[in-house]
Amino acid sequence: MNLNLTYSILNFMKDYELTLVFDPDLSSADQKKLIEKIKKTIEENKGKVEKEEEWGKKELAYPINKKKNGTYLYLTLKVSPEGLPKIDKKLKIEEGVMRFLIIRKE
Repeated sequence: MNLNLTYSILNFMKDYELTLVFDPDLSSADQKKLIEKIKKTIEENKGKVEKEEEWGKKELAYPINKKKNGTYLYLTLKVSPEGLPKIDKKLKIEEGVMRFLIIRKE
């Protein structure tokens, strides 16, 4: 691939932060599969995961689906703007994801 083309593609991609709250009843194996599935979705939609932090199980501010705890995951991403709605749509229908938030880094 041409170096100038690679630079322009990376320059077009924007930085985002994605915070996910998983169902606390997921086994660690199921959670790992779900994380890999989410990463694959990001890559399929012109994105790249740059950093991943597992924040562990925490108490929620309010119950979600009658659950008082959730397992948190924080990702920093580079995504092209046209890939973001597709990622958002996939996360909305994912069963193990109770909540998520995508914000653009400035």
